Amino acid sequence: MEQTSRDPWRAIWHIANSDYLFAGLCLAVAAGLAVTVWLPQNLASDPVAYARWLSEVQARFGDTTPTLQTLGLFTVTRSLVFRALLALLAGCLLSRLIEGGDRLRQHREMAQPAATWRSLAEVHIPDVTEYLRRQRYRVLREPPLCQADRWPWADLLPLVAQGGALLFLIGALVAHLWGWQVGGLIVQSGQQVALPGTATWVALDGDGCEVAHSPGLVTFVEACGPGVRASVVNRAGKPLQLQRTPGADPVAQLTVSLTEDQYFAIPEAQLIVRLAPQPGQPIAAHSPLLVQVYYSPPGRLATEQEVQGTTELAVGDVTLELASAPYARLTATFNPGLWPAGAGLVLLGVGVLGSVAWPARRFWLREEGGLVAGTGDLLPAWVESREA
Repeated sequence: MEQTSRDPWRAIWHIANSDYLFAGLCLAVAAGLAVTVWLPQNLASDPVAYARWLSEVQARFGDTTPTLQTLGLFTVTRSLVFRALLALLAGCLLSRLIEGGDRLRQHREMAQPAATWRSLAEVHIPDVTEYLRRQRYRVLREPPLCQADRWPWADLLPLVAQGGALLFLIGALVAHLWGWQVGGLIVQSGQQVALPGTATWVALDGDGCEVAHSPGLVTFVEACGPGVRASVVNRAGKPLQLQRTPGADPVAQLTVSLTEDQYFAIPEAQLIVRLAPQPGQPIAAHSPLLVQVYYSPPGRLATEQEVQGTTELAVGDVTLELASAPYARLTATFNPGLWPAGAGLVLLGVGVLGSVAWPARRFWLREEGGLVAGTGDLLPAWVESREA
């Protein structure tokens, strides 16, 4: 007997549309995402942010940190394996969409049943069809056959869910290819900062409460704290120059954020100013500050005072003017795939919930010699109760 050769492409197509493959890929991706919820992921793009992230991770996981890093558990979403799983899932969704679309087209017409028929007693086809139409079934009649199903919604809603999932993955891909994120950005009140390498900007209002930014950006406030805008005048009202470091250019007005203790010099008055958050006070946008002024040389303390808000501090022949300028540390994100991903999630939810409320059912009835028989997926309870 001659054995018919099997088409390998058809076999691959069946595997790609297998429910087992789809469920396995979904579970693998879900497991990877679950790891990212439990373990903090390294998304830092600059050395300072990476050092801060690493210190937090080492403090939390201790000696197990190198092992977790070696296993790649801190970079799950950036790993080749996870991206390959997403690519396979996208391919599986696409093949299922094609298969489901073809099934939707084929189910427009009545199909011939291939299952075993079961005899039904006390059942009349006109009564059944009336009941099924009230239950929003589609009823097709080609005597002696009667077919009932929930076309097109039962076939369409799974396509909506699969299309939504595929659209979400496309949005994630677009965000990965053309999106970017800048973290640890320090912006002070009344200041507008251009993001490096882009035509976008972020700004903080005068009170340090509201963040403004270019269209298309999403910003997150990581932390906020006090800042100062400082200037100095002599007894005659002439502005004096301020200098942050020995090699920095002198300026008439200096803006500093108190992420840590800050120093600046008043070279013409031979003074050094130290600004620091007041010990024992919670760090907030308008927290009180400790101001210390030293003579240079010999480093002797000239004055020390706690200030809050706008303050004038007289030291010898000069007056130090300090105005509150709170800062915010921001993360700015540009995500061009946000809308496709959001629309995909909506479609996914609609498709899943609709499929639960409107499950696929298809069955047939036929009448021969005064007897009624049925076959198909799931006969309605009203019909099942009359089964012989």
